[in-house]
Amino acid sequence: MGSLKRSRRKQQMNEDSDSGSDFHNTYSMENDSPADNDDYEDDDGDDVNGHFARGDDEEGDDISGNEDEDENLEYTDEEKQERNDVEMNEEMAKLEQEYKELQHVEEDALENLKRHKDEDLQVARAVKNQKALWDKALEFRCLLQKAYSSSNRLPQEPIRTLFCDSDKGVLEAYSDVLTSAEKTLDSIHQLQEVLLEKNPSITQSSGVSLEKDSRQLESSGNSDGESDAQWLRISEMHSRMAPFRNKSIDKWHRKTQVTTGAASMKGKLHAFNQSISQQVGGYMRDPSKMIKGMLQNKSAVAQFGAVLGAVGSTNSEVTSMDGGDPELLDDSDFYQMLLKEFLETIDPNASETAFYAVKRLQVKKRKIVDRRASKSRKIRYNVHEKIVNFMAPQPMDLPPMAPMLLENLFGLKSQKPMVSPDS
Repeated sequence: MGSLKRSRRKQQMNEDSDSGSDFHNTYSMENDSPADNDDYEDDDGDDVNGHFARGDDEEGDDISGNEDEDENLEYTDEEKQERNDVEMNEEMAKLEQEYKELQHVEEDALENLKRHKDEDLQVARAVKNQKALWDKALEFRCLLQKAYSSSNRLPQEPIRTLFCDSDKGVLEAYSDVLTSAEKTLDSIHQLQEVLLEKNPSITQSSGVSLEKDSRQLESSGNSDGESDAQWLRISEMHSRMAPFRNKSIDKWHRKTQVTTGAASMKGKLHAFNQSISQQVGGYMRDPSKMIKGMLQNKSAVAQFGAVLGAVGSTNSEVTSMDGGDPELLDDSDFYQMLLKEFLETIDPNASETAFYAVKRLQVKKRKIVDRRASKSRKIRYNVHEKIVNFMAPQPMDLPPMAPMLLENLFGLKSQKPMVSPDS
């Protein structure tokens, strides 16, 4: 912009010089006196020189003004540069702040992941410990099955007393069996108490349930101090564990229903609007059918001291009608389910074959029925109990008006006699 002004100023000066030279030539032609010409030249020269001087001054002024404008332009560029630097610094500060925030977020995420990892590790260790406890308890239960099934063959009263009185060795062996059984039961109770105390979700049992159980034991009539204490202890454990057990089973049942769907849940305990604990509670309100299926007959167990072939006796008939002896229990169905789970932990592929092999080896329970009595070849009858307070009949004298009263009541007096067709 300054160079353009300088070029315009030079062009104007050239035009002024050309006009001055033309004016000097015309004036010299009109006036021939040299003095005048000199004066004019001097004057004109002065004027021209002055003009030139003014032109030079104006040009110098323009050049200095252009330099000032250039300085102003350079100053604005510096300001812009400073502003750009300030903006860049602000942007860098914002970026640093965002970077710090992102870094804090990443650190928090890493801390959360580490905490979740520690929690998952604790859960995994707890599950591992629970699995180990379950496997050991299951193995212990499998080892007790033989002793449990063999205990049904022990003689009952009065045969047990005869065995013990006949030989001291039998009495000592029988007392040793009772002592070892009591110690085993105490060890199981202690282990169960330790496990329950480690779980904070299981609270202490109230005294109401214990009083109720003690009243039931007193009303049953079987008053034995040691056995009553054992049963009260078992009832206390059951009452403490039942709420936590029902809550845990219902919780995992809901989770399995959400993940696998209700259609995959097969079995008898299948209701849409009821939990597992409610269904089991409804099923256990009348446990007579289940208990009757667990009872065994003495003839099927082959107890020591029992007379073989004494099936037709009165006691055997009563036990067969009732479903079995209440002192002889068979939990083979539960044991087979536990055995199947135990085999699955060892080898999942061989569990099914082993389960069906055990099924085939199991002795099928058959009802004691006299097959020769079918098709009415024998008279079937039930022996009634003896009559209580039986008395001989006493003769009773009727009043003389009794026949007439009965005739009036039933209309026999007004009824006409039937006439025979012959008459």
